[in-house]
Amino acid sequence: MRLKEMRLLFLIISGVCLIALASYIGISKGENMSVGKKYNTTKKSVIISPPVLSKQLQKKRYVLDSIFTTDYRHGVFNGCAAVLYHDTTIYQSALGFENIKSKKNLCNESAFQLASVSKIFTAVAVLKLKEQNKLDLADKIDKYFPDFPYKNITIKNLLSHTSGLPNYLYFYYHLPKGNSDILTNQGVLDLLTRHKPAAYFKPGTRFQYNNTNFVLLALLVEQLSGQSFQAFVKQNIFDVCGMTNTYFFSVTDSMKNQAFGFDYRKRPIGTDEFDYVVGDKGVCSTTQDMLVFAKKLFEGKIIANINEAIKPHARTGNGRYYGLGFRINPNGGDTIVFHNGWWHGYRSAFQYRKADKTTLVILSNRLDKNVYQTARIFNTLSAKKGIDEDSDAE
Repeated sequence: MRLKEMRLLFLIISGVCLIALASYIGISKGENMSVGKKYNTTKKSVIISPPVLSKQLQKKRYVLDSIFTTDYRHGVFNGCAAVLYHDTTIYQSALGFENIKSKKNLCNESAFQLASVSKIFTAVAVLKLKEQNKLDLADKIDKYFPDFPYKNITIKNLLSHTSGLPNYLYFYYHLPKGNSDILTNQGVLDLLTRHKPAAYFKPGTRFQYNNTNFVLLALLVEQLSGQSFQAFVKQNIFDVCGMTNTYFFSVTDSMKNQAFGFDYRKRPIGTDEFDYVVGDKGVCSTTQDMLVFAKKLFEGKIIANINEAIKPHARTGNGRYYGLGFRINPNGGDTIVFHNGWWHGYRSAFQYRKADKTTLVILSNRLDKNVYQTARIFNTLSAKKGIDEDSDAE
C-alpha cells in the first residue's frame, strides 16, 4: 500500500513540475512578444512593413531602418521615407508628427509640400505639350507673352535655368505691390513686364537656379492647354499615375493627412504671399505616390522621351549638370537623377539611380537637413558608391 502511495505521490509531483515548467516557458515567450510589439508601435514612430523580402533585402531594410530611426531618436528627422530597389519597395517609414499642435502622428498617407521637387511636374507638363506639338523648346517666350520685355529667352532656357531672369523671390520686396496682399503667377509676369528688373546675364551663357523660370512655365502650360496649370497637371500626371494622395497646396483649405511644417522649437510655420504661386513649388504628395510616379516616369509612360529631360543641358558646377527640370550627378558613370526642395519648414529629396532603378523619396516637415544625406542610403543598397557627395542644392 505504501509503495502504491509513493508511486502516486511521485506522479502528482512530476505533473505539477511539468505544468510549472510549461507555464514559465509560455510566460517568457509572451513577454518577449509583447516587448517586440511595444517597440514597433511607439506613439511617434510607425514602421510600415513591406512585402515579404529575401534575406538579403531584409538585411538592407534593417540597415535602412536603423539609419532613419537613429536620426529620429536623435531628434534630427521628422518625416516619411521610402525606398524602391530593383522595382521592389524594400522600406517605408513614418516617424514623428504630422501636426505638431494636435500631436497627430505621421502615417504612410501623410502628404508633404514637395517644395522645389514640384519643378519636375512642371517640366513634365511642358514636355507633354511638346509631345502634343503645341510648342517647341526653341520657341522664344515673347512668342506667347508679346509684352515680355526680356528678349531671346527660349522655353529650353527656362527649363534648364539658363534664362538669366531675375528671381521674383528677391525683386518682389523692392517693387511697388499695388493693393493686393498676395502674389500669383500672373502677378509675377506683370511685375516683370511693368518694372523690368535687371537680368542677371545674357540668356544661354550660364546656369543660375531661379524660381521665376518655372513660374513662367506654369503660365505657358495654362495658355497652351486652355486649362489651369493645376488641372492640366492633375489630368496628365496625377491621374495617369494613380496618385490619389497628391494635390496642390491651398492656403485656404486643409487636405486629408496634410503634414504641417514646424521648426525645431516646435512652432508651426505659417504661409505668406508666395504660397499662391505655383510651378516652382506647390505640389503636395506622399512617399508612396512619389514611388509610383517615379516608376511610371522613368519607364516612359507619362512622356515618351524622358531621356531628353534627364540628360545634361547646363553645367551647374562640381562636375554636375541640370537637365530639363532635373539635376544630374554623373557619379563616376553610375548616374543619379534628382531634385531636392525646401520651403516653409519642409525639406524633400527625390532621387533615382538609373543602374539599379533605385528611387529614394525622403520628406520632412521640419527642415531636417539630413534629408539630403542620401549617399549612406545608396551605399547600403549596393557595393557601388552612392552620391559621391551629399548635396543640399534644390
